Amino acid sequence: MDGLENVISVLDYVLDTKRKRHIMGGILLSVSFLFGSLAITVMTIKNEEEEDEQ
Repeated sequence: MDGLENVISVLDYVLDTKRKRHIMGGILLSVSFLFGSLAITVMTIKNEEEEDEQ
């Protein structure tokens, strides 16, 4: 439980201004789009491989 308090304390210190929160939100949004597009790519490649086998 003490580790969780430390993580929350660090996040509170890092994101103490509106500008920092805005930048971090943009970074998180970009990362989520990256992983989402990778997942879609993997799913479509998998479907193409199944069609080629048949």
